[in-house]
Amino acid sequence: MVVAVDGPAAAGKTTTCLALAGTFGLKYLESGRTYRLLAFEALRRSVSVDDESAVVSLCEELIESSRTAGLLEVDRHDAGDLRSRAVNVAVSAVAKFPELRRRVTELVRVWAGAQGRCVVEGRDIGTVVFPAAPVKFYLTATPEARAARRVVQERAGSYEDVLRDVMRRDEADMSRTASPLVPADDAVVIDTTDLAVTQVVDLMASLCRRRGVAIP
Repeated sequence: MVVAVDGPAAAGKTTTCLALAGTFGLKYLESGRTYRLLAFEALRRSVSVDDESAVVSLCEELIESSRTAGLLEVDRHDAGDLRSRAVNVAVSAVAKFPELRRRVTELVRVWAGAQGRCVVEGRDIGTVVFPAAPVKFYLTATPEARAARRVVQERAGSYEDVLRDVMRRDEADMSRTASPLVPADDAVVIDTTDLAVTQVVDLMASLCRRRGVAIP
């Protein structure tokens, strides 16, 4: 049983997913962290993030080395490392490769199958990774609101720079050929611009209950 949550950067996915996971006893996965890890490792090893074959090879190497450590060893790196500005730019290039997305999709499905009940956030979870998920959400907000949140959360960079990064990432995610960022046809779209976190979580939790997600 998967609760699928998609949406652009800083729309509130992580905060609300963690709240749902706590409420319903679900395991939680941020699929985008896998792409960030790959972008981070590519930069660290001087692998061109525009070279699809090199990035896919790097992914295979990380999969092989992390078979006993979890999903691509996603807990190895500090969150600050994976959310640096350099990684923010590189991850858009890495995430556009169809073959890489196929591999990451397989990893996420295997992980979810082992959990039984989980909430997974990303940008193509409800459309590609789990199209049959019984509960799907698409969170969004204005670029200005999302940039303001990211400035507060990460305490790095000016608002103007962060806004440019948010809009650049939106364009990259929404225009790519492989698994573009769009709401699933059956997703509940929630604009979080003027909503408090508790309001968003309450809306999501209410729908989860109506769709049969039980509280253990």
